Amino acid sequence: MKMNLKNLFLFICACMLSFTATAQTKNPFLGTWDLDAANSDFGEASFPKNIIRNYSEMDNDEFMYLVITINQDESIGGSSAHYKYDGVNNSIATIDGNGSGATISYYYVNGRTVEYTIRNAGLTTQIGAKTLSPDSRVLTIVIQNIDSEGGNSSSQILRFNRRT
Repeated sequence: MKMNLKNLFLFICACMLSFTATAQTKNPFLGTWDLDAANSDFGEASFPKNIIRNYSEMDNDEFMYLVITINQDESIGGSSAHYKYDGVNNSIATIDGNGSGATISYYYVNGRTVEYTIRNAGLTTQIGAKTLSPDSRVLTIVIQNIDSEGGNSSSQILRFNRRT
């Protein structure tokens, strides 16, 4: 049953990735992004085999992200959330269900940068910024993970190339 759920999740993800909006919108992050492992710094975190990110437009100025992570042992992780650039906390769904209680909020900074905050049980666990290169082909995500005492526990800089 567990394998069937993973296969169903992957099928749904593949469908969602194939239907991504390509029209010009006020969200320049829309589309599918592939990890550029050679130009990413995972800090102290384990290095995955691959990460695919997809940003789609929904109704009412709402967006959705879907992240699929393939780990070195071939296990699959993933998360998704609907959001607006309004600072409101939105629930995060995860493939393994471990994200229960986790939320994400986004703030629009400018036409190439957004900031986000992830909270778990109301405590901030991660802050970050997503920035596009001037040609909008490279997405850089600067991540600061925060430990349970509120201090910085690790940082990462991930780079993704826009899928054409």
